[in-house]
Amino acid sequence: MSPKIKLEINSKKSLEDLPNEKISISLNTKKANKKKNIDQLQTPNNKKNTEQKTLKIVTLDQQLYKQFKNTSFQKVDLHGHTVDEAYQKVHSYLKLNFKKKNLFHIVITGLGNKSEGEEFFTGKIRKQFTQWLETEPFQQIVKSYSPCKIKHGGLGAFYIKLRVKE
Repeated sequence: MSPKIKLEINSKKSLEDLPNEKISISLNTKKANKKKNIDQLQTPNNKKNTEQKTLKIVTLDQQLYKQFKNTSFQKVDLHGHTVDEAYQKVHSYLKLNFKKKNLFHIVITGLGNKSEGEEFFTGKIRKQFTQWLETEPFQQIVKSYSPCKIKHGGLGAFYIKLRVKE
């Protein structure tokens, strides 16, 4: 669904008569203001709720490989695991290293079986891994990721940079 823009001109002149007039566009401001007012009414004493966790987005950083040139890193290999086992293993591995403040890791997912119909790589873990990074448990500990360069595993592995523990 694409956003629709409604343009209202608060002037009795036609557009042709206003070639150099400034145009300002506001999107969904009425809805946003209403929601803000409702949130303020629901919160006791009109204070913001500090207990809400802010979503931390895991970014795809194409320049991440540069940080792996001069720093030490660790690897975790998910070959031979089912999707569920791989999820548990990578989550516990990254969580442990987040606590230890080890920032740089390579997660080897593998490419999967070659060529099945139109798809060239069919690895289930490889496809799921990027989706896992969008979930809340991983967003709390992973800062950025990128597919690896050939010397570190190519498309069957990912560079991972963890967040700094606050």
